[in-house]
Amino acid sequence: MNKNQAIYIAVGGKGEDGKVGSRTTGGWNGGGDGEWDHGDDECMGAGGGCTSIQKTLKSDGRLKFYESVKNSDVLIVAGGAGGGSVSYVEEGKLVNKYGGGTVGDISSYNIDNGLEVYENNKQATQTSGYAFGQGQSAPSTITNNSEIPGGGGGWYGGYTVIPTVHYTYATAGGGSGHIGTMLTNGQTIAGNQTIPSPSGGTETGHSGNGYCKITWHPSL
Repeated sequence: MNKNQAIYIAVGGKGEDGKVGSRTTGGWNGGGDGEWDHGDDECMGAGGGCTSIQKTLKSDGRLKFYESVKNSDVLIVAGGAGGGSVSYVEEGKLVNKYGGGTVGDISSYNIDNGLEVYENNKQATQTSGYAFGQGQSAPSTITNNSEIPGGGGGWYGGYTVIPTVHYTYATAGGGSGHIGTMLTNGQTIAGNQTIPSPSGGTETGHSGNGYCKITWHPSL
């Protein structure tokens, strides 16, 4: 960086937890929306937004607005987690899929308590995903008693499952992370690995809102 150079930090938001009778809103900066089953008491969480750092400000700073300048203006992206496992009212349970790293998670589902399978092995990578900067949202109307979460935002956003049969229970894929070529000694760490925690120490994956910590290099 040069003296007086500005950078713009877009901190990803937590995806909304599952709510019976209501669609859930994806986290800021690319999280996809989740959907309840439109039948009884099951619902799904939305995807988490990614955290990104850019050299310029386009629109409100969300990564999706930088696709045309992604190779020159985007410095770092930390992918957001995909929306999680089915959330029953009586259990209040949400289990998120990891995001981040060079690639994101693969969306998965099971049908009527059957074996887990994968949605065509679709995965957010460095060159493809649901969309640049945006995770996939669940269908807005579900009529087959399925619970579908939202994909995580990222360099490329994660996919969710589009159900074609009854009783599909799903987890959505996380978005991919990215280190710009203008940086030196940068690295991505997979979301299911040990990473520094903003509160000190370490953690495996990160729940809640995203974060960004910037520290001056001792030699500067």
